Parts: sequence; C-alpha cells; structure tokens
Amino acid sequence: MNYYSYSAISKFKNCPLHFRYSYIDRIKPLRRTIEAFMGSRVHETLEKLYRDKLYAKTDTLEELLSFYNERWNREMKGNIFVVKDYDMDNYRRMGEIYITDYYNTYKPFDEGKTIALEKKLNFPIDDRYWITGIVDRITEVDGVYEVHDYKTSLYLPSRHEIDETQLAIYALAINHHYGVENIELVWHYLAFNKEIRIRKDSYEHVREEVIKSIEEIEEAISNDEFPPKESQLCNYCEYQPICPLFRHKYELDEMDIEEIENEDGFMLVNKYWEIEQKISELQARKEEIKKRLVEYARKKKINHVYGSEKMANIKFYRNFNMNDETGVAEVLKKHGLYEKYTRIDKIAVSKALEAGIMPPEVAKEIMKYIEEKEVVRIYLRNLSRRD
Repeated sequence: MNYYSYSAISKFKNCPLHFRYSYIDRIKPLRRTIEAFMGSRVHETLEKLYRDKLYAKTDTLEELLSFYNERWNREMKGNIFVVKDYDMDNYRRMGEIYITDYYNTYKPFDEGKTIALEKKLNFPIDDRYWITGIVDRITEVDGVYEVHDYKTSLYLPSRHEIDETQLAIYALAINHHYGVENIELVWHYLAFNKEIRIRKDSYEHVREEVIKSIEEIEEAISNDEFPPKESQLCNYCEYQPICPLFRHKYELDEMDIEEIENEDGFMLVNKYWEIEQKISELQARKEEIKKRLVEYARKKKINHVYGSEKMANIKFYRNFNMNDETGVAEVLKKHGLYEKYTRIDKIAVSKALEAGIMPPEVAKEIMKYIEEKEVVRIYLRNLSRRD
C-alpha cells in the first residue's frame, strides 16, 4: 500500500484484523452501527448548511431538520444495528438536538470564509507514502486557516486528552497544498455544544509518528500478521459476524435449540467447564485435607505420615517476602554486607536469615522490611514393601 488515511492507521491500532478485512481483503462492511449512521446524517446536514451559504442561501433550522430526516429515512437499511438499550428513534432525535444546538450557536454562519467542504486531500508524508483524507470544513479567518471536524461522540475530552493526530495530518496537507503556515485545529463536540481549539506554530511532530505507524502496517503486510484484538470496540465492529472471536456465536445463532445442543464446539466448551468446576471443587477439598494433615503432623510432632500406598512427607519452610527492598539495601550497606548479597539477592538473604548466619543486629534491622511467612509443602512418596 502506498496511500494511507488516518482512519486506516487508527483501525490497525485498534485491531489489525479489522484493518485487513477493510483495506487488504476489501470486504464490504456486513453491518453498521447506529452511531456511525447518525453521524453521517449529521455531517451531511452541516455540509448542506455551509454549501448553501456559499450560494448566498441561509437555510432555516426547519429546512435543515427536514433534510436530515429525509436522508435518515432514505438511507436507513436493515444492516444497521443498535448496541445500547435504546431504539433507533432515540438516536434520530439526538441528531436533531445536535443540529439545533449548532444552528442556534453559530447562526448567521458568517465566521470567516469557507475555503472547502468535505475536501479530499492527498499529500506525500515522505518519499514513500501518501496520506489521503477528507476534511469536514476548511475556513479562513483573518489569514488563519481553520480545520473543522464534527464529532457526535458522547465523550468530551479535555484539551490534554484529545488526539490531535487526524487534524494535525490535515494541517500538514493544507500546508502542502495551500502553502499556509497559520493553521488552527477545531473540534466541534456536538453532543455538548462545545468546541476545542488547538493552534501550534508547526504540526511537523505528527509526521514521524504517522510514518512509524505506517511502517508497522507495512511490516504486518509483509509478514501477513493481522491478529484480532479484543476490546470494547468489538461490540461496534461491522465485521463481527466473520471475526474468529465471534464467528462461532453467529453460527450458533443460526441453529435451532436441538442443533445447538449437539454442536461439537458447544458441547466441548460445556464439558470443559464441567471438568473445571470439578477440579475447583477437588482443589478446595485438597486444601482442606492438607490443612488437617499439617495440623495432625504438628500435633504428633512428626514429618512422615503413612497411608496404605503413599507416605506424606511434610516439610516446613520459612519464607521471607521483602516489602521494602530499598530499606533492606540500606541496612546491608550500613553494615558493609551489600556486595555479599549480590545487590539484594532475595534467595541469598532469605537463606541467611533462615539459617541464622546473618549477624543478629543486621537481621533485626532487616526484619523491619521483611514479612516472614511459613510455607508448608507435602510430597507424596510411594511406600516400599518394607515401609
């Protein structure tokens, strides 16, 4: 690949397999989220607002909402799905609110001169790769070019949290095409009726970051390595029905109850879970019996306890856990013993404490930073005939 977009780079970071389906295999999306659908309709409506303005026509709010709902009804398809516990009309009304708030905030829409709407920009990020993207709106205000981006997300980042990569890339593209240095990035978070603005002397810092991301993608292409990456985004993925993480679930959804109960994978998982539960129960029983066996050995003051075919060899250890390695190091340095324990060899220190060969005054100070625990292990041995 020679052409990359911010969307492609972002998809690769979120899930390499998603990137492959979309940009290598070029599989048409199998479904679409209502969030993406609503976002597209809102973008179309705001584009109409400013395009009509170029032709000396200022749309009324009613005209824009009528356009929005007409496009909503025309483009609504059966593959659009809702993840959250709301219906599609909730999202349609959300879009109406976003458009209404924007309209009332920015009318009469004379903030600067519109240079381009939904402008496709291609430019070389270096001598190997080209970047392509579509800018929502480019405006000139007092010699400053503004890159506007509309967001319908329900998350409002702070200025420090915002990922400026996408718009910074567009700033580099505008500089390449228009020779403009003064560029401001503007995000419109429509759900909150707020905008975030960032203006820098240069956006060159993003160039190396983008090139590095592209090189990672190129390496993945070369090695044909596109593993799925599970995250919360999976719920919104348009390729979930064919993804190896979810494909089996969709196959089961197509079966009736009897087919599901006899399906190999379904049965194997259930059997595996049944065995896991039994193992957990047996492990709990084992620990209880171990506790009773240790108590028996202590009471009898013995280390070997005999059964019919096995003998239990019960061993008691002192285990020292360092809660504060820095504190232990200071004590050892103070007494000139630091090098002896190889810069705090935990095993060496523990053995010295257990064997009592460390000077008593040093051991006493070190124990302030160490938690001593008793460890008990039981080893089963076969009984010989003589036993």
